[in-house]
Amino acid sequence: MSVSSNRKPASSCAIGELALDARQGRVGVVMDTQGGRMYLRRPEGGREWEAAPQDVRPATPREAAEGAAYSAYPQQRGSV
Repeated sequence: MSVSSNRKPASSCAIGELALDARQGRVGVVMDTQGGRMYLRRPEGGREWEAAPQDVRPATPREAAEGAAYSAYPQQRGSV
């Protein structure tokens, strides 16, 4: 008899890989994994943020491009 689980698998992203933190909707480079958490940073730099591995997956080419465009135009980040 098998038991199914509703848990999501942990991220398969490697350090240095461009990834999407689906919970926050942010694209970043995986900088480290430690203590059951992943640490990401925007490709152009800045502060790292923490993410749960189950919320992180490799970024698609479109997500990577949109993340770069979002970072290039900070005035469009919701402030008017």
